[in-house]
Amino acid sequence: MTLYRKIATQLRDEIMSQYSAGDLLPAESSLAERFEVNRHTVRRAIDELVQDGLVQRYQGLGCKIVQTPIDYVLHDRAAFSHNLNQIGLGLETEILSCQVIELPQTLAAQLDKRAGLPVCELKTRRLIEREPVCLIRHYLFDLPKGALDAYQGGSLHQYLRDNHDLELRRGSTRLRARMPTLEERSLLEISRGVPVMEVHTRNRCRRTGVLREYSIARSRSDLFEYSVEP
Repeated sequence: MTLYRKIATQLRDEIMSQYSAGDLLPAESSLAERFEVNRHTVRRAIDELVQDGLVQRYQGLGCKIVQTPIDYVLHDRAAFSHNLNQIGLGLETEILSCQVIELPQTLAAQLDKRAGLPVCELKTRRLIEREPVCLIRHYLFDLPKGALDAYQGGSLHQYLRDNHDLELRRGSTRLRARMPTLEERSLLEISRGVPVMEVHTRNRCRRTGVLREYSIARSRSDLFEYSVEP
């Protein structure tokens, strides 16, 4: 086994037994001195840990231990905030923008809607312990004018139930992994090379079955594991 892989193996064992999520590894210079190797060898060892998803590099800060992936279940109850609160994770919501737009032609064709149809577009960023974890773009259909004026964060679906008597259920869901855009990297504060998981969901009115929301969520792949329930 090469030297840098021996170091990576030892650090991997120490991370599992001695570190918690959010802890910082010692600086590369300290590790190089400890293992009596040059910094290049230490850097290659840490590269192995990054590839394994155990640590993440932050410019100017160092290497931070990644938390255990969140097991997020995709099921009939579609609310992102509700689902995370159910497993004990407090969630903050930042509203990035909220406006009425004309439904883009490509999306209209996909959803069997009329292109140019007025639709409410809401963009949010979700954070856990002040760390950004997910970006969501909501397209909401057939809402009255000003329906989201009082929405200031938290569960959007709870807000719709309480204020507009609209209860949604998850319909079809499509997932894919891809590399983030520069804007997504900035908003999610992720380093180069970390993919995002993109989840497209059609949410329907529970009573009528009519499509009322189409959402596109882009979450950090190093923080979420998705499981699907019928």
